[in-house]
Amino acid sequence: MSPDDRRSAVVEVAIPLLREHGAALTTKQVAEAAGIAEGTLFRAFGTKEELVQACATAVFDTEQVIAQLRAVDRDQPLDDRLVAAVGIMLDHVGRIIGLMSTLHTTGAAPPRVRTGERAHRPRMTDPEVDAAFVDLIGSDAVQLRLDPADVVNILAHLTLASAHPLFPARAMTPAEIVSVVLDGTRTREFG
Repeated sequence: MSPDDRRSAVVEVAIPLLREHGAALTTKQVAEAAGIAEGTLFRAFGTKEELVQACATAVFDTEQVIAQLRAVDRDQPLDDRLVAAVGIMLDHVGRIIGLMSTLHTTGAAPPRVRTGERAHRPRMTDPEVDAAFVDLIGSDAVQLRLDPADVVNILAHLTLASAHPLFPARAMTPAEIVSVVLDGTRTREFG
């Protein structure tokens, strides 16, 4: 197994453990779950903090999300395409919030995510994800009285609010989110 493959495999095993144990997670627990020696873990990640940072970076990575959004069937009606896309985003945002909440409540330092050469505080938005949503709207943009980017922004806000466990109201389903947004943004001609 290449060093990058080993790192990816360890991160995949460590993320659910981090959600469960937070800052109390031990490298021994990760090594056992990954089926490797603790020394091998430290060769892949110099410190536990480096492992936690790699997990945060993986959770915030949108490559798989973008691929899933691009795989949504464009032959479906607009409502159905957006319901599928919002479901994908609810899962993604839920994973992010789950990890970040656990790390926060157990006293871990907020992770910094690396993009390119720069580390920064993680963001909940991604221009490529937004572009994939706009692409899903496609030619059906003629149905909307708002610019597709504005519609995507509204979808993002409702999706985040529905995924966040501290929001006081019940979470909305993807179909409810899409219905509220499209019913509020469609022109009368298409409403």
